[in-house]
Amino acid sequence: MNQYDYIEAGFRVFGLYGATSEGRCECGDPQCQALYKHPRISNWPSTPAWSDEQLETMEAMEHFATGFGVLAAGQLIIDVDARNGGVESFARLVEDVPAANQAALVVNTGSGGGSQHHYFTAPDGVAMVQNLKAYPGIDFKTSGFVVGAGSLHASGNVYSVERGHPADVGAAPTALVDLLRKPSTYRTQTSSGTVDITPSGIAELLDYINNAPGIEYEDWIRVGMAIHHTTGGSADGFNLWDTWSMNSEKYSPAQMEKKWHSFGKAAQPVTIGTLYHMAHEGGYEHPIEFAYSQPAQAPAGAAIDTSGVDPRRPPGTVGELTQWINDQCRYPRESMAVAAALTAVGNLAGMRIYDAEEDMTANLLAFCVGGSGTGKEAVQQAFLEIIKAAGVAGAVHGAFKSEQEVIRNLTRHQAAFYWIDELGIVLRKLQNASKGGASYLEGVVGIIMSIYSKANGYLPITGDLKETIKQDLIKELGSLRKKLDDAGATEEGDKRRAIMEKEEARLTHALDTIEVGLENPFLSIIGWTTPATFDSLMDMEQATNGFLARALVFRDLETNPRRKTKFKKRAMPDNLKYQLANLYRPGCFDSMESGARVEHEGDKSPVRTEPEAMDMLDIVYEEFHALAEEQKSNTGLEALPRRGYEMTSKLSLILAIPDGMRTVEHVRWAYKVARDDCLEKIRMVYANDREEDPTDSRSAYAAKVLALVKQDHGETFGVIRNRLRKVPKEALQSLLSEMVEQGALREEVTQHPTNKRDVCKYFATGD
Repeated sequence: MNQYDYIEAGFRVFGLYGATSEGRCECGDPQCQALYKHPRISNWPSTPAWSDEQLETMEAMEHFATGFGVLAAGQLIIDVDARNGGVESFARLVEDVPAANQAALVVNTGSGGGSQHHYFTAPDGVAMVQNLKAYPGIDFKTSGFVVGAGSLHASGNVYSVERGHPADVGAAPTALVDLLRKPSTYRTQTSSGTVDITPSGIAELLDYINNAPGIEYEDWIRVGMAIHHTTGGSADGFNLWDTWSMNSEKYSPAQMEKKWHSFGKAAQPVTIGTLYHMAHEGGYEHPIEFAYSQPAQAPAGAAIDTSGVDPRRPPGTVGELTQWINDQCRYPRESMAVAAALTAVGNLAGMRIYDAEEDMTANLLAFCVGGSGTGKEAVQQAFLEIIKAAGVAGAVHGAFKSEQEVIRNLTRHQAAFYWIDELGIVLRKLQNASKGGASYLEGVVGIIMSIYSKANGYLPITGDLKETIKQDLIKELGSLRKKLDDAGATEEGDKRRAIMEKEEARLTHALDTIEVGLENPFLSIIGWTTPATFDSLMDMEQATNGFLARALVFRDLETNPRRKTKFKKRAMPDNLKYQLANLYRPGCFDSMESGARVEHEGDKSPVRTEPEAMDMLDIVYEEFHALAEEQKSNTGLEALPRRGYEMTSKLSLILAIPDGMRTVEHVRWAYKVARDDCLEKIRMVYANDREEDPTDSRSAYAAKVLALVKQDHGETFGVIRNRLRKVPKEALQSLLSEMVEQGALREEVTQHPTNKRDVCKYFATGD
């Protein structure tokens, strides 16, 4: 048995460090005593479901060479330790609860002597003790991890299967659960692990959370959602929220139960972590005590450990939305799905939130790059369906027509969500506008860049542009009022009148807006293009001054993806629809009225940051500053890493919006994405600028090779040669061999999916 048996059965696993020839842990810390039990990833409590590509990469990096850990979250694993009397205790346990000896999977641990792991699944939301005095030497694990069957033990033995298979693991016996159940205690999950808390503990937290009459509406809603999630929607939970809410002007007895039941529809719930943080802001000082043991440790020398972080699988609501988008695609377009999910969440919530710690906004410039005919259309349509589900499709625009049109769009709605097909062609037109081509586009880039940075600010409109738009609006309003006067007093006429009155209010608002300027204009762009059109645009000028410097590039490298077998689109589940509507209008779990103005009225709501996440953001800044210093002397492209901190902060903000709390997990994922994006752009610019330089073309071609492959995506010599047609065959073969020797690439022999012949592929070895 190995890790794949566990993975296929739905368990979450991660690699463990082995030992050096001197008998020390491979992690490099001379003080580490966790031989063969030290996780290779620091965020192991949040271990995801690994993709096939990730597993291939981890195999190549020998993550599972000596063993693997099995996450106990969602499981009840009886850990019998023979050294501390566990065998005798287990015999007594079986006398008391005979079903405790009926586990479908039993593993003999490497320490021998009768030490074993008995696997059951745990019931949701039930808090259980880890130890009972009556049974010394036994840990009842519902958190933390155990070492999986097939792994090595420090003794030299192997964890072996006594009986069963991971796929056969069944529910824990009721009698055993009742024996271990903590009285009046709720067990819940946060981004940092498992928390057990009593109703009185929740009440204590609420005492420290401000509920003055003027509390922000979203904070009030978040408190309710957090209590609902923690207590499983119990009557105790409702009473806690109802009692706490009575001091607030938001309190309405008739609406409380309706709101409470709607909280259960949220796809990504607010957790107890939000309550702890809000209570700390009010002076609460007791630390959170999580149920898991063996805290995460980063590998020696790593500032931010991104091992195990998959850029194609974001955490939380964005991850769930990404998966739904993937489920609409016949061909895997995983990076594009991430771009669409991030942009959608940023669009829906970005007008109403602010970053309580950082001066960042949630609007994105996301450029999706993939081969022609590889399935971009499915991602495009999924994005539009998400926007439509929230009722904000009126703010979507499919083209840049002129500077004036951009401003007009932002008078109709506070937001302008640009959805651009063939973006590379559009960018080229914008790039050439100042050189005499497509003169109507002159000024578009400048106004878009100015608006993009004013989502938390004010954009005055002056000169001829203001007067032109103002006169057009006055003319349109006059025409509409004439139609209102002519509307008949019939049932049909009343319907038309109601529609026109809404339009009249919109035009009046637009006139007021254009007169004083645009307040908090929210502009985002998501676009799709091909490598052939896009890649050549990335030159030194664009990298330092243009759209591309501010944009995040999401690239699906596979140009011939295999279609999914028995593919069928998955309908959007109701809980996801509710969550999308709630992102735009908190506390409202249905779509808004079609045609209404897309805007946010009133004060913005804060997204907070955990202290540990704030500390990590400080490290992120230092990492990107150091990278900028390196590029300043090597390539002159320090402008790209200088935006790395901004991108990390922006992405982590979007991930945090649904829960209202930025965590270490959010920052770690965002840093990985932002850093990969920065390095890819640097390689692309370097390659384009140096390609025609005979003294440095070899370095340029090496950069192009590294843009074609990743650690988990390899290409054959034939594919690489087709992409680098200017390079003679012999020179390219020599270059690849040199890159392998220098450790920039690794060769791997794989089997062709159709003819089953062995083929050699080249993979990147690092960033």
